[in-house]
Amino acid sequence: MAFGGGTGLPVLLRGLKDRVSDLTAVVTVADDGGSSGRLRQELGVAPPGDVRNCLVALARRRGLADVFNYRFERGGALSDHSVGNIIIAALSDMAGGFCEGVNLAAGLLCVKGQVFPAAVEGLTLVAHYDDGTVIRGQSAIRAVRKTIRRITRITTEPEGTAAPVGVIKAVDEADVVVLSSGSLFTSTIPAVLGGEVREALQAFRGPVVYVANLMTQPGETEGFSASDHLRAIADHVGPVVTDVLVHSGDLSQELIEPYRAEGATPVIVDREEIRALGIRLREVNLVSSEADAEVRHHASKLAEEVCRAALVHL
Repeated sequence: MAFGGGTGLPVLLRGLKDRVSDLTAVVTVADDGGSSGRLRQELGVAPPGDVRNCLVALARRRGLADVFNYRFERGGALSDHSVGNIIIAALSDMAGGFCEGVNLAAGLLCVKGQVFPAAVEGLTLVAHYDDGTVIRGQSAIRAVRKTIRRITRITTEPEGTAAPVGVIKAVDEADVVVLSSGSLFTSTIPAVLGGEVREALQAFRGPVVYVANLMTQPGETEGFSASDHLRAIADHVGPVVTDVLVHSGDLSQELIEPYRAEGATPVIVDREEIRALGIRLREVNLVSSEADAEVRHHASKLAEEVCRAALVHL
């Protein structure tokens, strides 16, 4: 099973889709911007955008998946809304709950596996910084760019919101748990903050694999090495990670130059620090050559390495 959100988790799911017979995705529900944020504010529904992306990644009805991903560019009130977001919001209203609506959407798309929201309702992220500053809301946190402050902890409001029952059951029955790449403090960590998830992961005896980010993120992880990412996860969930997947080799200057202009740099793989944490380091060429000037993981290579990590622990 895999936890995460943003763009990282769907990439992993696309790779695993044809390799794994029983697949569960747990998706963060803290977005408060864009189409998801508007639906959340206007309808009171949990933000559907990240969930939609994961449903689409696992969909076997590809034509309908394209419809879910269609975004209105004109139309007043509909402008910038994804069709799938609206459908998930409608199904949630019809079914009497967000989890139930997501399940209905999964049925429409003939999704392979299961997709769960990380909590039974939308969460508001609260970032706590080392200078005492507190910022609420995913959009506000991400809007913080270059800063001398450093996030020390992420919490959620309401605190202790339950995860769907199926999430805890899936952890108990999993062969391997993956924490996907993505925004560390606003996607990856929030996906494991649902009630009882931390305890379930700490009790899990199989491999827990973290897919390390390729680049740092302004406002969240400036100056973070791979071991800094791992320590942040441990601070929130405990020392549950057993393996970390990192990209081996250099990234081309052509790819990373646009990121440098934004204040992002390649994540440094500090091998000795990682090993000192007792975590197995797996270095593989994981970058997609079809990234269209963006640094992205290769879905197939990523999935292959996750499966290898699972086999090693059998």
